Amino acid sequence: MRLYFATSGSAKVGFTKVGGGKGEPTHLVRGVRGAVERNTMRYYLALEAFLSAVATPAPRRFEKSLERWYTATERYALQLHEIDYDDYITMKRNEYLRQQTPP
Repeated sequence: MRLYFATSGSAKVGFTKVGGGKGEPTHLVRGVRGAVERNTMRYYLALEAFLSAVATPAPRRFEKSLERWYTATERYALQLHEIDYDDYITMKRNEYLRQQTPP
């Protein structure tokens, strides 16, 4: 974890504002707490995307949930943006196809 927070995770922030005491500026939380906040939000948005796609006809449901999840995460791009839309959709489609193929 230290390596992650010292390299690719060093610029990542969470959602909670911290600081701001006695002339100190506020900033968004980093480190483990920031990672927990980001992951919690990702899971929440995934559940929300899945549930909102339930009413969609089955052949389109998977794609709809992917689109909703990505759109939702982009509302919090500072915290959650990791990959461009086309790359994300391609990765998830390939992952889905691998899961559908028997070993």
